[in-house]
Amino acid sequence: MAEQPTLVLLHGLGANRHVWDGVAELWSGGVFAPDLRGHGAAPWFDRYSFGAMAADVAEMLADAHGDGPYVVVGHSMGGIVGLALASGWFGPTPNTAATIGVKLRWTDAEVARIPELAERPPRQFSDRDSAVEWFLKLSGLFGVVAADDERISNAIDAGTMRTDAEVRYTTDGEPVRLDPPGPAPGWCVAQDPATVEVGPPDMASLLSAAKCPVAMAVGEHDPLVAPGHHADLASVAAANPHTAGVTTPHVLDGLGHNAMVEDPQAVADWLTALARSAETI
Repeated sequence: MAEQPTLVLLHGLGANRHVWDGVAELWSGGVFAPDLRGHGAAPWFDRYSFGAMAADVAEMLADAHGDGPYVVVGHSMGGIVGLALASGWFGPTPNTAATIGVKLRWTDAEVARIPELAERPPRQFSDRDSAVEWFLKLSGLFGVVAADDERISNAIDAGTMRTDAEVRYTTDGEPVRLDPPGPAPGWCVAQDPATVEVGPPDMASLLSAAKCPVAMAVGEHDPLVAPGHHADLASVAAANPHTAGVTTPHVLDGLGHNAMVEDPQAVADWLTALARSAETI
């Protein structure tokens, strides 16, 4: 009997692994959901890229599960990290790579702002409630769920921290200890602002390099990406049989950008359908 693949769940920019808690609870098999570098409990680094995050995940996954089979599902930025893993450049190729809410169209103004945003120090607050509100905005959850919603209580706990807390920094692969994010006691989000420097993904290169089936989904009301945007991927989709379906993403009815938080069951059902059709999970 074939070994059951591990379901690897990757969060988006500004979030942490706990945004996948609802889906993980519904899944019957093994689950691995890490914090990506610069987020949650993960170390802060002197540079950020999709490739570096993919390398981190591959190393952590190998430590936790060896070289066993796995399926990767990523939200937004995490979806791009999953596509990098699909190349096989960083370790074993997943059986399937799936994405939710990957932003495909970027304006010149959005790209131009990235260096300035990456250079900003962590925003500090005198009280935790203000830090929670900022976390919800950065993760795209503000106005989607309330701060006291039990579905995201773990994500909020992991997404906010005292500014005098110790943060692990890593420079050129060597762990170092620097000053805390803030000079005085207070609150901030558990995200390095420099993580935005990952920037827009090179979708053509990533999809061309995919060595496993790729499936994409989008929330019906996602303000960052619409189903029609996936038509932009037509040429690369036609060139790689593994990515043939990315121009017609699965639409998660009634949901927005953070579909896995809004309706974990709908996302779990989609993943189950993928499992049955591909016989991979």
